[in-house]
Amino acid sequence: MKIEITQTKKNPLLFREEVEFKVIDSATTPKRTELLEKISAHTNKDKKAIVIKEVKTEFGSKETTGKAAIYESEEKMKKIEAKYMIERTHGKEEKKEVKKEEGK
Repeated sequence: MKIEITQTKKNPLLFREEVEFKVIDSATTPKRTELLEKISAHTNKDKKAIVIKEVKTEFGSKETTGKAAIYESEEKMKKIEAKYMIERTHGKEEKKEVKKEEGK
């Protein structure tokens, strides 16, 4: 699987860079986790601050296109981006359960 960045646009108001990409030579539609790794490696940015916005594969085609947002930091991403988009890209965060002491 090869990834090619086709367009880059800076968005200073939202503290991010908006990227359009194309995936070539993929037998199936790539998983978001695979795309996250490839985009992170290609742009030299932290994968924790990247959100995959869109992934499209035309029927019968081996070419996938998509959009991603690369934020300046993970904190800014969490403030701006919708929670479901972060979960869709990175998976759900497991909540830490606080065990109550027995007998109180």
